Amino acid sequence: MVRFIPAPTSASPPHLEDQNTHGLLSGGGCAGEVELVDMLHKAEVSADLEKLFGCELHTDTHGGNAWVDPGSATRSICGCQFKNIRFRVFQDAGEVTLRARLVLQSGETLNSLPVVDREWRRFLSDLIHRSSESGVSLAPEGFLNRLIWGKVMPAPYCFARIGLARGKQMEGKCWLMLDSLFPQPNAGWLSGP
Repeated sequence: MVRFIPAPTSASPPHLEDQNTHGLLSGGGCAGEVELVDMLHKAEVSADLEKLFGCELHTDTHGGNAWVDPGSATRSICGCQFKNIRFRVFQDAGEVTLRARLVLQSGETLNSLPVVDREWRRFLSDLIHRSSESGVSLAPEGFLNRLIWGKVMPAPYCFARIGLARGKQMEGKCWLMLDSLFPQPNAGWLSGP
């Protein structure tokens, strides 16, 4: 937990929650994952796509990731419970990208969300590193969608925070991204069942 000293902010839509600080100070405590998810449930949450950002979501004709018009969104981050998740792993020129497909409680789907959650990205990196060290060819996507899916879905809290990336001014789009995914990965999951 941290405290912060607020500084003047010049937030622009849809990132109205942005807060500049003069620094962070230790708050002297630590919240566990269950407590953190409980707190996030008290922040902005939505059960369906329409209310995520207070505006219409757009997708391309191929059903890829969604985006919003920066001027129409009323916020830039929102939580949601999900009832299913599938992972996609893309490896290109030594760079690995993790994406997720979420099925919300409403049955609506968010496709091809870039996962920017630091712990999940670290987990994928560790998974790939262990695979290359052991000499065992492992398909990370299959491992995530079988073994790890079996660890995530039974959790009493399947919760995600969806955020809006900074829109490119000329493009006029703020793409959705998966900021936080709970439960957070556990290094013990790499050991197998």
